[in-house]
Amino acid sequence: MITRSLPIRNSPDRQTDLPLFRPVKIGNILSVDRLVSILSDGRWHTAKELKVHGFRDRELRLLKRESKKTDNPIFSYPGSPGYKLFDFVTEEEFPQCVSLKNQAEEMLDDYRHYQCLHHRRYETRGGSIR
Repeated sequence: MITRSLPIRNSPDRQTDLPLFRPVKIGNILSVDRLVSILSDGRWHTAKELKVHGFRDRELRLLKRESKKTDNPIFSYPGSPGYKLFDFVTEEEFPQCVSLKNQAEEMLDDYRHYQCLHHRRYETRGGSIR
């Protein structure tokens, strides 16, 4: 009988299944449909309100991204009052999502800064950059 040892929980050899790299599952599509049905009243719904329906914060962010592939995209941005179907977003509400663009620009600026620091570190040591 051949046996193999499994990695110990929380050991450095164990690869975690991060949501970022997980394939989209049918369950996510069904959850998007469920979330869309809740948001179909046209109001803003906070993450706290949506927890009553069994949605976790991270799951809501994932479902918001998944909803872009559907006919009912979900609208939310940093500092927004919550989640709302895009079909119900008013002309006054839309410009407020500029925080998404600002956040993305700040994150890209951080990346460029780190990249320069990394480059300088390896350039001065004579090492190769990957």
